[in-house]
Amino acid sequence: MQVFCSSSAGVYNEYLLKKQSQIPLLFQNTCLYFDSVICNLLFLVVQGNLSSGLDLDSLQTIIFTPINLFVVLNNSAIGIVTSFFLSQLNSILKTFASALELLFTAVLCYLIFGIPIYLNTIISIFVVSLAIWVYSRNPVDNRKPVTEITDKDLEKLVSDV
Repeated sequence: MQVFCSSSAGVYNEYLLKKQSQIPLLFQNTCLYFDSVICNLLFLVVQGNLSSGLDLDSLQTIIFTPINLFVVLNNSAIGIVTSFFLSQLNSILKTFASALELLFTAVLCYLIFGIPIYLNTIISIFVVSLAIWVYSRNPVDNRKPVTEITDKDLEKLVSDV
């Protein structure tokens, strides 16, 4: 169910970004983040934790703990970069980028923190590499088709000048 929801949300997000291209991308991001805040507040209400979630001590812990603030800022930056990525490319390439990000994270965690890489991580690296190779054999082309200019069109343009 989670995979279905995540996939559907990714495709729908791409659809909205490309459909509403006349609206500035940063304004679209602001709306998406505001929607996330509303959804999280509703989730707190449903759980009955709204008062504890908005408690002054809880907010101070989030704001004044550097690692928490860094996680929030980092994920916000990732969201903004993702929206720029999706506005120019497609959700398939975004998915590949996310998979590669997770794989690089695993390798860097091994190199920096000494966290072992298990067989499932190696299999994941192989599957993602294979998927990227298969996709590169016949990639989706998102570019708008270029219309050919005929001699008549050129004559009309020259005569208008």
